[in-house]
Amino acid sequence: MNNLRWLNPSQPQTLYSAAMLAYFRGASIILFGSVYYRQLPYDLFGLFASRIFPLILLVALIGGGLGIANEKKIGFRLAVSAAIYSVVATLWIGIRYDPQLLGLLLRLMFDIVLVVLLLHPQSKEYRRIWFT
Repeated sequence: MNNLRWLNPSQPQTLYSAAMLAYFRGASIILFGSVYYRQLPYDLFGLFASRIFPLILLVALIGGGLGIANEKKIGFRLAVSAAIYSVVATLWIGIRYDPQLLGLLLRLMFDIVLVVLLLHPQSKEYRRIWFT
């Protein structure tokens, strides 16, 4: 029998919400595009990196949510790294370019909330005890 979970309601509210938000951010990259997450690698590394980084971010967000739901340390690390990259990439766009303010603030809000949920003391304590 397959014990793979997409969500784990027995986890603390912070981790449960973080897994849902990681899935939501991954779905938003698929549905609305990844222009915000392409510009930072393009400016630093070039065209090839700007095409690969959004795919890596998508895999990290979905894999991170899945890893959190199944209590795996690698999933937690993927989600944290993807969330931090999202914040940095969104701030990069906001500082270097002139984006629409509402879109920038909405993206930044979701990205920061994901980082806060993952780094919350309750999430850290649960991860320290239960994650393998």
